[in-house]
Amino acid sequence: MNKFGKVLLLAIVIIFLVMFFTSSSGYYEYELNRKATLTQEAIDEFEKDIEEGKEIDINDYLVEDKKDYSNTFSDIGLKISNKIGEIFKEGVKLIFNSVGNLVDD
Repeated sequence: MNKFGKVLLLAIVIIFLVMFFTSSSGYYEYELNRKATLTQEAIDEFEKDIEEGKEIDINDYLVEDKKDYSNTFSDIGLKISNKIGEIFKEGVKLIFNSVGNLVDD
């Protein structure tokens, strides 16, 4: 592979990794924020329990509003997406191993 091909391949891998970590961290932060948000009713109940001296567990005050929208098509799409992710993961490992071998030489 010529020098231009190696640079192009490395640029594509770097762009993929940046996009992957950006999307992953954004989703994770969203989930943490969603779990930490209490409704006004839960806040009132929490304050009342504190005044009464009850034992406090944050899970008693969180509202679980997760809905399951999965169906046959989404399950198939998820399986395909997971396979593509595995293939990319193996490809990235192979690329980095190859680059590591080139550096070692």
